[in-house]
Amino acid sequence: MPEVLDSLAKIGEQWELGESVWRVWGCILLHSCPVSQKEIEEGTGYGSGLITINLQKLKMADMINEINMGGDIRYYVNTSLTDAFGKFSKRFFEDNIKPVIVLLSENLDKIENAKVKKALCELINECKKLNPLVLVLSEIIEDINTSAIAGEEMKERNGIIDFTGTFRNSIADIKEGSKMVFTGSVAVCTPFIELLAYTVRDRGFEMLYVPRANAKEARKIKEIENIGYTVVDEKGNPKDPDAVVVLGGLAMPKFGCSPEDVTRMIEDISGEKKPKIIGVGFMNTFERAGWDKKINFDTLIDETVVK
Repeated sequence: MPEVLDSLAKIGEQWELGESVWRVWGCILLHSCPVSQKEIEEGTGYGSGLITINLQKLKMADMINEINMGGDIRYYVNTSLTDAFGKFSKRFFEDNIKPVIVLLSENLDKIENAKVKKALCELINECKKLNPLVLVLSEIIEDINTSAIAGEEMKERNGIIDFTGTFRNSIADIKEGSKMVFTGSVAVCTPFIELLAYTVRDRGFEMLYVPRANAKEARKIKEIENIGYTVVDEKGNPKDPDAVVVLGGLAMPKFGCSPEDVTRMIEDISGEKKPKIIGVGFMNTFERAGWDKKINFDTLIDETVVK
């Protein structure tokens, strides 16, 4: 137990509530039944005053509940670690990042120095980029928790291995040395594209990334020694691809694009070829946005569904 509590405390150092709060939460989590404050004191080595403060913080964060058992107040955990991470990601953005965006935006017109004004505009844009990332992270965490399955079934799932393996199988009919074009939303889809590129590293493909279906911004995907596959700042020619991989982030509001934009891009770069169109998404993104009926996918891959 001490090692587990130490690990949770280290997580707490990085999160808003702090080390001691997470140690208390871990102590409650590791008990099979509701625990008293005295038992928490014994499990953590903290004094009663600090325990009281930490319990109040945990209740305010909706991470524990209390129950009266025979006149004795006892505490139990009501959330998982993933739930807690999702909650604090949202809280961090709402409490820390959003106020910065508002403050800078409200005072931007008062800045006369052009260089300073440009720097502030860039800072505002960087802060705004965090919003879709937090939303996507929260949705993934919610999906993980709502899709939880029994222990025996969980062992049969191979997570990222199944995902990358399914993608690899979907392009098994594409000849080695072919051209593959990925298109996805800025920032959010890029890591997944780099992962998929690594998955087919032995096929000799020429791979390119087209952000937000804008073919003019096509960049090459290359292997960098000791780093892996990554999108590099080197323009490439997406014309005449043998396969086009469309990432689900494009179908998400605010930081994606329209399905018509994707169809138009595919038509523009295809020439006389008819490339294989593969959709790769999570949490039924394409279906929920209706893209599965607007884009003529040859294969549609989802976190839990393959068509």
